[in-house]
Amino acid sequence: MQTIPDSLDFSAYMRQTDPTVKVRKASTFMDEVAAQFSERTERHPSMISTKLRNVLQFRPGEVTVWAGYNGHRKSMLTGQVAIDLAAQRQRVLMASFEMLPARAIARMVRQAWAVSEPSQTQLDRFGKWSDGRLWMFDHMGRIAPDECCAVIRYFAEELKGSQVFIDSMMMVCASEESLDEQKQLTTDLVRLAQEARIHVHLIAHCRKPQDETKPPSKYDLRGSAAISDQAHNVVTIWANKPKKSKLEQNPHDEEALSQPDALVTVEKQRNGAFEGRAKLWFDEASMRFCDDRLSPVEPYRMGEA
Repeated sequence: MQTIPDSLDFSAYMRQTDPTVKVRKASTFMDEVAAQFSERTERHPSMISTKLRNVLQFRPGEVTVWAGYNGHRKSMLTGQVAIDLAAQRQRVLMASFEMLPARAIARMVRQAWAVSEPSQTQLDRFGKWSDGRLWMFDHMGRIAPDECCAVIRYFAEELKGSQVFIDSMMMVCASEESLDEQKQLTTDLVRLAQEARIHVHLIAHCRKPQDETKPPSKYDLRGSAAISDQAHNVVTIWANKPKKSKLEQNPHDEEALSQPDALVTVEKQRNGAFEGRAKLWFDEASMRFCDDRLSPVEPYRMGEA
C-alpha cells in the first residue's frame, strides 16, 4: 500500500497540452483508429465480484460517474470496485476526500478478506498484496479542481496508474450551485482521461428526493446536467431502505428477505452494449455487495504479492 502525500508539488502537472500540437494530419490517427476497432472485442477490467462482471467495463480514456442519494453506500460499492480492479492488476488510486486513508483501507481489508475482524496476518497480507496495485491520496477535505487534475496526471505519468477514484465531486467543486465549475471539471476530467489513457471514477450525489423509496436516474444528479452528458458511463446506486425498515420490525420477514438490498443501474455505457439493472444483496460482516443472500462471501485471492 502506498500513499501520495498532499505536500508534493503538483504544479508541474497542472498543465494542458499545447494547442499547437493538436492540429495533425488525419493519417497520423490511423493506429488509434485501428485500436478502436480491436477494442470492440477486447475485454477490459470490470466489477468481477458481482453479476456485472464483464458487462460493465472500465476502459482507458473514459469517465464513469457513480451516483446515488446520500447514505446509499456509494463509497462502499466503489471501494469494492477498486479491489476488483486491483485484483485484475490494475494500478488504482483512491482519492477519498471525505474519509481518512486508514479508515478507507480498513473497510477495504474487510471487503477483501470477507470478514468483520481481520487478523494481523490478514492485514499484513493485504498490505503486501496491495503494493503495486493500490495507492491512496493522503488528503481530506476540499481540493481545488486544478490540483485534483494534477494529482491524476501525476499518478498516470509518474506511477503508470490506470484507474482513479475521486470521492466526491462536491469536495472538488466550491458548491452545489457552481454549475459552471462542475461543467468545467467534468470537461477537464474527460479530456485528462483521454490524454493520459486512464479511467476516472467520479462519485457524485443525487438531489435529495421527495420519495427515497424509488431509485434515482441520471437525471437526478445534483448540479450541472453536463456531468451525465459528458461522462462515458453513468451508474446509479440505490439502497433498499424500505426493506431495512421491514426487517427492523420483523427480522424473519421472508418476503422482505427475498428482496435485494441494493439496485445498481447502468444508466449509460457509451462504448458498451449493456445498460440495465442488477439486483444485489449486502453482507454486513464483510461490507460486500453480492449476487444473492445465500451463497457464502468468498475472500479475494491474495496469494500473490
